[in-house]
Amino acid sequence: MTVHRFQHEAMVTYFEVAIAEEDYNYAKQVATAAFRQLERLESELSRFIESSDISRANRLPRGASTLLSEDAFDCLLIAADISIATQRAFDPGFASKRPPELAADLPPFTLDPATHTVTSHVDRLRLDLGAVGKGFALDRMAATLREWGISNACLNSGGSSLLAISPPESPESGWSAGLGEGRGYREINLHDASLSGSGTAVKGAHVINPRSGETALRTTRVWALAPGAAQADALSTAFFVMNEAEIAALCTAHPSIGAALAAPGEELIVHGALRPLLEAAASP
Repeated sequence: MTVHRFQHEAMVTYFEVAIAEEDYNYAKQVATAAFRQLERLESELSRFIESSDISRANRLPRGASTLLSEDAFDCLLIAADISIATQRAFDPGFASKRPPELAADLPPFTLDPATHTVTSHVDRLRLDLGAVGKGFALDRMAATLREWGISNACLNSGGSSLLAISPPESPESGWSAGLGEGRGYREINLHDASLSGSGTAVKGAHVINPRSGETALRTTRVWALAPGAAQADALSTAFFVMNEAEIAALCTAHPSIGAALAAPGEELIVHGALRPLLEAAASP
């Protein structure tokens, strides 16, 4: 199988598109279209770009609203849903300056699907889509590939988040993805799903626990499996904060979600939808 690979730098990392079984020139055209989509999304989602939708939202006074693009709204909606599902183990607005009267379990912002607006409920809104924006970009790039007729490809951002485009009825066309450390390292065959990992090896202890405002105590890596990359990216960040019982309960409640935790002694603890993938990889 011939695979053409293309890379592009954006969102303070690199993105790679790998396209299988296509003419090189056509694959390059497709990758270029996907990278244009990526650049547009960065201009809307990055809090470091003054004119972005997220930067405009972060300048809102308390009680004010602003219109968001469809993509910025959808990304923020996914982030808000994951925040609720994980009981704020992931929170895109955790750094916001909250007024004393705003209950701790209430979000610092609300979204209105009818008007595509975000409203601030805090003295200083601080949205950061870093842990979900890259995955959202992978999802939108994958949609571009499908529009161009690509049915077998793999996208990744920074090597830590993978999104496979490959129908499960064609096992031979799946994409290999690795998880685990040392003797616990395993590989799975990924089909139309995303796997994202979080840890301290690259950036050190950088994940903040939104529930406490302090650096997360976990020192070993975690991985999240989800249908989409935005979900997987947000969940892997949340799993780094959550305890094993919380993670197991979330996977039980959502059958399409999987989790893997690198435990001391290089053991790999697996929950949910990742278990059958690892069992399939281990079978002859």
